[in-house]
Amino acid sequence: MQPFNMDESQRQVADNPHLVKNLETGVVLNTDQDAYKSALARKKRNKEIKELKREVCELKERIIKLEAVMYSDK
Repeated sequence: MQPFNMDESQRQVADNPHLVKNLETGVVLNTDQDAYKSALARKKRNKEIKELKREVCELKERIIKLEAVMYSDK
């Protein structure tokens, strides 16, 4: 992991080594690469879980329709 390189328009936020403030814009940046990678992984997992839930609901609907067809013939 390479360290974040600050220029003269940026200053480290007191008591937090991973926050850097841009003095020109006032924007505060989080430079913690591990936290960033964790956030991306969490976002990907959440997306996968959402997709799996959608697929399960779709399968449930198909099963209900199949049962309706099966029982309507009797």
